[in-house]
Amino acid sequence: MQGGNQNYNPLKDFEDAKFASKSHGLITSYSANTHQGIQRNYNEDRVSIILNMTRPDEKDAATWPKCSFFAIYDGHGGSMCADYLKDHLHQIIIQQDCFPEDPRKALFDGCKIAEEKFLKMADQGSRFDKSGSCAIIVLTVETECYVANVGDSRAIMSADNGMKVYELSQDHRPNEE
Repeated sequence: MQGGNQNYNPLKDFEDAKFASKSHGLITSYSANTHQGIQRNYNEDRVSIILNMTRPDEKDAATWPKCSFFAIYDGHGGSMCADYLKDHLHQIIIQQDCFPEDPRKALFDGCKIAEEKFLKMADQGSRFDKSGSCAIIVLTVETECYVANVGDSRAIMSADNGMKVYELSQDHRPNEE
C-alpha cells in the first residue's frame, strides 16, 4: 500500500492468488499465484491443487496413502501444454508402478511420460502445437514432501504459523541447465 491508496498494486498484472485454509493432513493452508508476463495480455499458466488424491482402481486400497498434489504449469507459446499437464500429470504420476512406494521415481518417470504423451498428441492433426510449459510440483505423501521443478517457478513452505519459511525449489534458467 502506498500513499494511503488501498487499491494500489505495484504488481498490476498478477491474478488473484488461489488460496484456502482448509486443513488436510499436514496441509493446513495453501496458495498459488501466477503472472501473465509482459509479452501478452493473457495468462498461459495453469494451477492444479488436489488435496486428496483419489486412488486409481488398480492400486491396493490397503496401502494407499493420504497424498496431496500442488502444481503450477508456466505455459509458453500457448496454453495447450499447460492445460494437458493440469488435466493429466497428477494421474500419470500416481499410476506409475513405483507409486506410492517411491514417489521421487514416480515424479521423475511421470514427468517424462507426460512429456512424451503431450509431444505425440501435439504432433497429430493438421496443426503442430508448439506450446510448452515449465512446472513446479509439490507432492505430499503421508508426512513426506516431494518437489519437482522444471523452470523458473518457486515453491515455499511455512511452519509454526508462518514463523518459519522453507524454500523448496531453486530457479532453473536455460543458460544454467
